[in-house]
Amino acid sequence: MMLINNRVIDDAKFYDKPILLFFTDDNCIDCDKLYQQLDKLYITSKYLTLKVHALEYIQYTVRLSRGVIPTITILDPYLNLLGVIESKDLKFIESKLRELFDNYKNKKIKGIKLEEFVPEPIDPIPSIIYETVNRVIEGFEADSRMIEVYLTYSNVYKDYLKAKDKIKYADGLARYLLDRNIKVEMDKTYSANVAMLVNYGLESSEDLLDFINVNTGEVYRSKRKMNRGILLDQALVGNALLSAYERTFNEEYLGLSFKIANYIKDNLQHEKGFRDSKIEDEITKIAYLEPISNSETSIFFARLWNITNDENYKNFALKALSSALGATLDNPKVIARASIAYLKIFESVRANSQIDYIDSRITVVKDNGCEKGMLYYDGRCYSKIDDILPKSF
Repeated sequence: MMLINNRVIDDAKFYDKPILLFFTDDNCIDCDKLYQQLDKLYITSKYLTLKVHALEYIQYTVRLSRGVIPTITILDPYLNLLGVIESKDLKFIESKLRELFDNYKNKKIKGIKLEEFVPEPIDPIPSIIYETVNRVIEGFEADSRMIEVYLTYSNVYKDYLKAKDKIKYADGLARYLLDRNIKVEMDKTYSANVAMLVNYGLESSEDLLDFINVNTGEVYRSKRKMNRGILLDQALVGNALLSAYERTFNEEYLGLSFKIANYIKDNLQHEKGFRDSKIEDEITKIAYLEPISNSETSIFFARLWNITNDENYKNFALKALSSALGATLDNPKVIARASIAYLKIFESVRANSQIDYIDSRITVVKDNGCEKGMLYYDGRCYSKIDDILPKSF
C-alpha cells in the first residue's frame, strides 16, 4: 500500500509543508496518547502529518527510522530527510519541531537524500556454519534458525549436544526445538508468526491460507490486510507451505508456493538480490536489499530447487544468499539463515518419507530415487543420516 502518495507530495509542495511521519506500533502503550497531544500542538499544523504502524509498514520503517518506537521522521516536500526525533517527551518534541520548521523555512537546513541499501554480493562460504554454531554454544541468545543449524551440526558431531542445556534462547520457538514439551505462544496477527508455527508443525497449515492472495501470490503482512507483498513475509509463508507439502504431499500447498515464488521473481527481483518490497511510491523506489529477508528467500528457493530440480530456483537461491552475505557476515541471525540455505544448496539431502529430527540439509520429496525410507546424498542412497559425511563442514 502507498503511504506517501502523489496527493500528499503535491500538497506538501503546494503549501511548502514538511511531511511528519509518526512511527508507532501495538506494543507502545503511550504512543496513541502522545500522538493525540502532538496533533493538538499549533506547530504540528505546519506539517503534513501521517501516522505509521511500524510493524505493518515495515518498508517505511527500515528506510525512515532506526526502529525505535516512537520515532518522528521529518521529510521535505521532495522526500529528503530533514530530521529524526526519538522521544516521548512532548515539550522536547515541540521544541524540536519548531526548530526544524524555522530552519527549513529560513533555508538553514538542507534535506539529505535517502540512500539505497544495495550490498555487493559475495560468494557463499561454509565458515558461516561454524560461526553460527559457535555463537549458539558461546551463549548468544539464539533464535529458531540458529537452533536449526546447531542441531544439524550436532547430527554430524554428536559431542556438541553436550552444550544443549547451556544454550540461551531468544524466544519460545527456539526453546521448543530443544524441548518439545513446552507450549509456544505467539501473536497470530502477523503472517510471519503464523508461518513459523506452521513451519514447525505447531499450527494448522490451513491458517496460512487467509494471508495469501491465491490469484497473485501476494502475502498479506497481517490479518488487517492493509499491507502485502513484503519479501520476508513472502519467503516465510512460502517456506511454511513447503513444510506443509513435505508433511502431506498436498499439491495445493506446492502450487501456492509456486505463485509466491513467481511474485517474488516478478516484483521483487533486483540486479544484486531481492528488494524488501514492491515499488509503489518514491520511498519504496529506493532499493533496500534487507539481509534477513534475502537469506529467508534463499532458503525458500533452495527448497523449491530440491523439490522440483528446476535450476532456476537454485540460481535464485544463490542470488539471495550472496546478497545477504554481502550485507553482513557479523549478524548471527543472518548467517544462521544463510547457513541453512547453504546446506540445502551445497549439502542437499533428499528424503522420501517423514523424519522425526531436525536437519537443515534434508528436503522431503516424493521420489528421491532410493528405496522407501532411504536418504539420497551426492549420488548415493543412505539408510540413516549418521552415515552421511558432509563435504563442507
